[in-house]
Amino acid sequence: MDPDFIDRIQWIILTEEEGKIIKVRSDNRAKILEECSLSLMGHFHMMRPINTRAAKNLLRSVWKFGQDLKITEVGDRLFQFKFAMESQLNWVLKNGPWSFDNDILLLRRWEKRMMAYSVEFECIPIWVQMWGLPFDLFTTGAVQDIEKSTGKVLEVDCKAISADQARFLRIRVEFPLKKPIKRGAPFLSPEGDKVRISFQYERLVGLCFNCGLIGHESRECHHPISNTEEDKPY
Repeated sequence: MDPDFIDRIQWIILTEEEGKIIKVRSDNRAKILEECSLSLMGHFHMMRPINTRAAKNLLRSVWKFGQDLKITEVGDRLFQFKFAMESQLNWVLKNGPWSFDNDILLLRRWEKRMMAYSVEFECIPIWVQMWGLPFDLFTTGAVQDIEKSTGKVLEVDCKAISADQARFLRIRVEFPLKKPIKRGAPFLSPEGDKVRISFQYERLVGLCFNCGLIGHESRECHHPISNTEEDKPY
């Protein structure tokens, strides 16, 4: 639904008859709340039209939950995914990001009093590989300082630290959608040595190679587009 239309509704001055409060009965409310508590809200981030049926079929096939998964379209490109178990919901969150036709699917847990036009998606959880760290800084302690550059750290892949081959540090971060992705950052060791590390993002789609934001392509970008490849940092 058009957000502008919703805004207009909120400011309509109701007549005395229209303004009578409607009290909603609580029939089956406990059951509905239980179902919603095991659900995720999902939004396809690109603004181009999508094949809704094909997207649903693909997600059902990839997630492999069968009839345990209920998918309901509740708004414009907005879906509610209802699971039978908490473990299924957590598996989907942990193993994302998911996408369809190069269109990334943003997910967040359902919260009480959510409405179709009030659901906001501000971040995306994504795995980031950090290349170029000195070997002696492959520690979970270094992650706390790295967090300031990349976003809130949700998980650290300890296998990447203790494995036989540890060429990069791998962390899962909550990256803000309103900021361009970072290609790297300068890093200062405890001894004062400065090195530059680079970031590689896993399963990242829908990236604008002009401005670095997720959610549109270069030809749809509102930022000035350079004609030379040298001036396109992404």
